[in-house]
Amino acid sequence: MILIYTSSVPNRLRYISRLLFFELLGMECAFTTYRDEFSSYQGPKLVYAPAPLDGELFIESKSLLFEDTVYPLDPGISIENDIPVIFPTNNERSALSFDPFAASFYMVSRYEEYEQHKHDNFGRFPAQASIAMKGGFLEIPVVHFWTDMLAGAIGRKFPGLTVKRPDYTYIPTIDIDHAFAFKGRNFYRTAGGIARSAMNGRFYELLTRFKVLSGAEADPYDTYEYMHQVHSLYNLSPYYFILFADYGGDDNNIPVTNKTFHKILRDLDRDKKVGIHPSLSSSKHPKRFDEEHSGLSQVLQRDVTFSRQHFMKVSFPATYRNLVNSGISDDFSMGYASHPGFRSGMARSFFFFDLSKNEFVPLKIHPVTLMDVTMKDYLRLKPEESIETIHRLISMVRSVGGEFISLFHNETFSEYGRWLGWRNIYEDLLRFAVQ
Repeated sequence: MILIYTSSVPNRLRYISRLLFFELLGMECAFTTYRDEFSSYQGPKLVYAPAPLDGELFIESKSLLFEDTVYPLDPGISIENDIPVIFPTNNERSALSFDPFAASFYMVSRYEEYEQHKHDNFGRFPAQASIAMKGGFLEIPVVHFWTDMLAGAIGRKFPGLTVKRPDYTYIPTIDIDHAFAFKGRNFYRTAGGIARSAMNGRFYELLTRFKVLSGAEADPYDTYEYMHQVHSLYNLSPYYFILFADYGGDDNNIPVTNKTFHKILRDLDRDKKVGIHPSLSSSKHPKRFDEEHSGLSQVLQRDVTFSRQHFMKVSFPATYRNLVNSGISDDFSMGYASHPGFRSGMARSFFFFDLSKNEFVPLKIHPVTLMDVTMKDYLRLKPEESIETIHRLISMVRSVGGEFISLFHNETFSEYGRWLGWRNIYEDLLRFAVQ
């Protein structure tokens, strides 16, 4: 156990210390505000305060963890051991040139998303506005590196320090925004789709639609058997997130009353890993989320406790509060649609901290590292560039003992239209991720 001497022990400090020491280093930690207790302790210990104590390991503290409000601030960026760091310090007696507790808390709590009011067309906090993008470290899980620096400083002072870092794991996740490309739609949506294909000269799409509707050809987005087979080959069990919402705007799956759709969902739920994919409209109308959530739970005949926001739209803290109030225990929305990497600086799951209430919340956040649409549509990478990006990020996650979470869609595996060749890319990802 490591003992930390500090002037007070607020919720922010308790939260981030547990994450760094217990979750990432496999160590217990405790706190004291009494000098005598601290001085007499014989095990690893450190001073986390604005000023040092003679002869003791010292980390200069910034004020962030001892505050209970949120306000615009510039944490600053510097470099230590070739790794970008934030909240740099000036005290030469500090064992590190930055405050790893404040830095990690700032990233993990998504502090900057409370203070920023920049949004993209979908109302999302843009990657370009983040300190990680501005500082050039979005593709580095910096909290893991900062934790290692902290462990290194303690280990130099207290040789023989026992650290147990977590093992690398891979978690595949699949979003089902469109259960089928052509099947399952009512007369008006089918007629509208035919008209759009004809007006835009997409005659191959028109022909495919007629073949599917006549039963002469399988629907291209019906990739469920393929997904089962390819994941079984690597002994993987994906999480599936289902858009179970009424048609409208950017939410355009097939009707939630479709019996074939229900059967697919129950088949996918063989490992109880089907979650809700709340509609974009539910982010503005929370009651719609309750309807979607309860509807999917009824189809699966069990409580659904996993969630990922459609378009990965998260608003702090409202989105996560709504999820907790609805019985969601795990969310997989922590990532940017436009860029791969580590939105929270983390490559492992962690619990949410509500800055507005200044308290820990029992909702586990699972950071997403990479999405198919990011590579295909936002970055417009060529297949070989996508594979290079995938390998680079998996290697990064593996190096810190993280959880690599990929996000793909059932339509990505269709080998149809713009997704031609993407089965090969995904199968390469699986091989590299599990090797």
